[in-house]
Amino acid sequence: MSSKHLSDILITFKSGSKVPIGDALAQSSDPYLLACLTPRTPPSKDHPPFPLTFRTSTKRHTRDPEWNELWHLGGIPAEGFDLKIKIWDEDKPGDWDDRLGIADLAVPRLPEPGDQEGKGGEEREYTLKIKKRKASKRAYALTYLVAWCHRDFKKQRGRVLVSLMLR
Repeated sequence: MSSKHLSDILITFKSGSKVPIGDALAQSSDPYLLACLTPRTPPSKDHPPFPLTFRTSTKRHTRDPEWNELWHLGGIPAEGFDLKIKIWDEDKPGDWDDRLGIADLAVPRLPEPGDQEGKGGEEREYTLKIKKRKASKRAYALTYLVAWCHRDFKKQRGRVLVSLMLR
């Protein structure tokens, strides 16, 4: 099944805040994002398999990374898509990268060209919570231990800021 209306979208991975700690000695992380976009319907029978993936650069020694990286996608069906963002802590070669969590964004449908919402160039920002269920238990234990040692009893819930623009 294919969609009659295909759109171009621009996804901007802007920043993160309170990313879990992946490096015990530095009490910080070297975070990067691995995004997987899966359209709700394939654009055509001949289209390559999904999901589409994108990886941001690694930001060193920070829990509040600023990426501001763009991902331009074409041929996305009007029926929408699901975006899964995996947050990782990069380690030295030969060592496994640590899973810091997952953030999800579901876009149920894209505005059609004739809709009021269908104006190209309108940017929408989303602040996504980092879910810790599929993250490394070590990363969250370190995060809460460091917070406790610094007497920082506020919530340590991480977030990722993403924006979407219809082109």
